[in-house]
Amino acid sequence: MYRKVLIAVDGSEISKTVFDRGMELAEKEGSQASVIAVVDTTSMYNFPAANEMSPTFLSAQAEISKQQENTLKAFIADLKKRFDYGFEERIKYGIPHREIISYAKEWDANLLVVGSYGKGGWISEFLFGTTSDKLLRLAKCDVLVVKCKGESE
Repeated sequence: MYRKVLIAVDGSEISKTVFDRGMELAEKEGSQASVIAVVDTTSMYNFPAANEMSPTFLSAQAEISKQQENTLKAFIADLKKRFDYGFEERIKYGIPHREIISYAKEWDANLLVVGSYGKGGWISEFLFGTTSDKLLRLAKCDVLVVKCKGESE
């Protein structure tokens, strides 16, 4: 039924469960699988225009982003040990839901697997809504939302 399964991870514990569910489904269906992680640059958009920022701030922001990318690469490398079933991988920079939707369209995914919440936690969810909420509304393909452990059913 699903030819291409795109699994969105953010390096959180729930991402391991999301990955496992997505890979199990892809393997069962004989689908191609791809994992996407996004270095969240949302906080960068909450500051004045880049030309008004100090070089020190921009340098610090670039270093934080690079550290996040390295952390996500290590996380995905660890995920590779969990399944023998192969998958593609992408790390993007930007606003998570926008980058995930863009890549899903580019890769022609017909199923997107995401967690009900991730690293942002409840404060981020309260202020901005969850990435999964946005993906449910905006994605052009089916979306499977994996409930987090301990979440009320």
